[in-house]
Amino acid sequence: MKYSYKVLKNYLPFLDSANQVAQDIIMHTAEVEEIHSKKKDFENIVYWRIKSINTHPDANALRVCMVDIWENDYLQIVCGWSNLEIWQAVAVAKIWASVLWHGQGEPVVMKKTAIRWVESYGMICASEEIWLKAKFPAKDEKEILDLSFIGAKVWTNIAEVLNYDDEIIEVDNKWINHRPDMFSYVWLALELAVINWQKVGLEYEKNDFSKEVDLAIKNEIPEVVKRYIWLKLSWVSNVESSEEIKVVVEASWNNSKWLLVDISNYSLYLYGQPTHCFDADKIFWSIVIRYAKDEEEFIALDWKTYKLSSEDIVIADGEKVLALGWVIGWALSAVSDTTKNIVIEWANFNPKIVRKTGRRHGIRTDSLNVFEKDIPTDLAIYWVSLIYRKLNEVFPNLKIEWFSDIYPKHQEVVKVPFDLSFINNLIGAEYSEKDALDVLEKLGLELSWSELIVPFFRTDLHYKADIAEEIARIKWLNSIETTIPRITLWAIIQDNIYKLKNDVRDFFVDRGYFDMYNYSFVNESLMNRLSSNTENLVPLKNSLSEDMTHMRWSLIPNLILSLEKNIRQRNDMKLFEFEKVFNLSSDSKINEFYCISWVVTSENDIVYYNLQENISDLFRKIWVDSYMFTKPKNYPTYAHRWRTASIVVRWQEVWVIGEIHPFIAKKFELDSRIWFFEINADKLKTLVYSKVKAKEVSSFQENNFDLSFVVSKDIVWKDIFVTISKTDPKLIQKVELFDIYENEDKLPWKRSLSFKIYIQSLEWTLWDDVKNNLIKTIIERVWKVWWVLR
Repeated sequence: MKYSYKVLKNYLPFLDSANQVAQDIIMHTAEVEEIHSKKKDFENIVYWRIKSINTHPDANALRVCMVDIWENDYLQIVCGWSNLEIWQAVAVAKIWASVLWHGQGEPVVMKKTAIRWVESYGMICASEEIWLKAKFPAKDEKEILDLSFIGAKVWTNIAEVLNYDDEIIEVDNKWINHRPDMFSYVWLALELAVINWQKVGLEYEKNDFSKEVDLAIKNEIPEVVKRYIWLKLSWVSNVESSEEIKVVVEASWNNSKWLLVDISNYSLYLYGQPTHCFDADKIFWSIVIRYAKDEEEFIALDWKTYKLSSEDIVIADGEKVLALGWVIGWALSAVSDTTKNIVIEWANFNPKIVRKTGRRHGIRTDSLNVFEKDIPTDLAIYWVSLIYRKLNEVFPNLKIEWFSDIYPKHQEVVKVPFDLSFINNLIGAEYSEKDALDVLEKLGLELSWSELIVPFFRTDLHYKADIAEEIARIKWLNSIETTIPRITLWAIIQDNIYKLKNDVRDFFVDRGYFDMYNYSFVNESLMNRLSSNTENLVPLKNSLSEDMTHMRWSLIPNLILSLEKNIRQRNDMKLFEFEKVFNLSSDSKINEFYCISWVVTSENDIVYYNLQENISDLFRKIWVDSYMFTKPKNYPTYAHRWRTASIVVRWQEVWVIGEIHPFIAKKFELDSRIWFFEINADKLKTLVYSKVKAKEVSSFQENNFDLSFVVSKDIVWKDIFVTISKTDPKLIQKVELFDIYENEDKLPWKRSLSFKIYIQSLEWTLWDDVKNNLIKTIIERVWKVWWVLR
């Protein structure tokens, strides 16, 4: 939200500076993003007059102008504009001024230059080159900004000449989303007055329109229409707005047009109440508030045609839709320079519906931004009265033709218990009753017996804690003395997931992986690129955009997207992420759990075994002592079927490792081979940091031997591993697979698996006959299931 310091100063004469206002807001209410000085936009751009105009000696299209800068002192500028005249007042950008070259691109800093060998010491500006195109539109693209209609001293800064010396304070909307009253000057003025312990004279009145003729508007959807006011006025015209209204409108980065247009923006920005103005002579008088019909067409003020949905609220007459429920109005009913009779509309609809309508049609307006904050319904009648008075000041013969006020359910009066002991205990301060009530009274709250009556415009105050916060922030939070909380602290048992998250991140970062933090959303287009769909995904009821329609069920899709965006920067990308994923169970319940995922690009054929080694190193770090890689029963749609394995820890499948199918990779314009793994961290957390049992150390020498077996390619090496390990558990201490050999010429459809077997006894030295007998027994056990010794 942008606030003009000049407008605030008009209400609050005691204000010292824009910087002080920003400081007050920061310390008591919200975060200020920046203070923008309009004067700085026109630094080194001044008001000058042209003394003489001569033809350029080497270019007929150019002119050499002498500009009067002081008494008997002139400046030479080469210019190509068409409407140059002697003694014409112009805006001149001096050396070091910033301008938009032909009104486009980034600002250019002026420097001394020579144009076709004639020196030029600045530039005579067109309106588009100094950010004034909207206020002073040029008739021709070669036309300069003619300021002869303004009488001013030469050398005066353009900001001062045009009264552009305001400062704009921009407050971060995120801090005031719960405060719809703060989206207006009037309530910010009240806030600043309370902060500075001053009084403010607010324009606050309420006219009695009950005796006016009622139009009898038909309301077909009373459950979502909180309030709707319709005021028809005659004997108006579209005259120029007053300076007061212009300042408010232009401070919010809108261009002042005509009074009947500006009055709506004036109501929005000054009072926080959106309004809309129709040309009454363009309306067929049978007004109804209803839901739109599916595919019903609507031409908006931006001259775009929208196809509406049955979930959109519209205001219509007997022939057409006049407005899309507080999102945007109908183009053909807008006021114009011929308007004589108007209808001013104030409304308050269900904010959820209004917000969804704007998002559905891709429309974002300032009125929608305020409406979705759920503004108070009682607000409307006060601003109807004020707008009527403002128009009546301009049009003395103004006449009210009709007035309708649909108000099915009045805004409830909110009462909150006043509990000073609760406030002091919560804040950790010792406020007296007088101090607390002084603050609350200035904020508009009234004490009735033991309850506080909350003013209608403070829809954010409901609980005792809200009252405590109001007192603390106005009295200044920094003034509260820091004390040690009086609470009993118990031992905290941390979930394994947090330790696991830290260890995993340390592990991968140390090995050169980038720690990613992607959005938690996917969409149907992305799923289709992965040869999948959104059937079992969790849909969002109110998605942020078309790219974020479902919750992610895996971390891999967004990691692949990150590869797609960054692969041009470097070929060897290694990314990982440790975050939550979501899916729907068979009974449509939402499951959420943590996952560990990473993706790696490589041209190497044996990356798979490097990945296995990485996982083995990770498992050692997190104390996983029993795991294996097996043929998967199921595999992801994006994975290569024959290059994928399941990760099994203590006989529980914790997920998958493998290669992204090249067909999928090409959809993301990735030429490299992409390897991945994904582990269900919630399953893994119960299997990590195992307790290690103490084992007796043998005093006898360890021995080892190697055995190689030629087996069919569909045989899982782990089965052989288990068979060997169980042959004699007392003697066999460890079994390792150390080599896999494949050669289609020598071993068609087969491969050789080589194991190293470590043996040791706790009771005696192992002689060769014991070792040979063990080898023979292992071979016989393996032979029983038709595996052949190499």
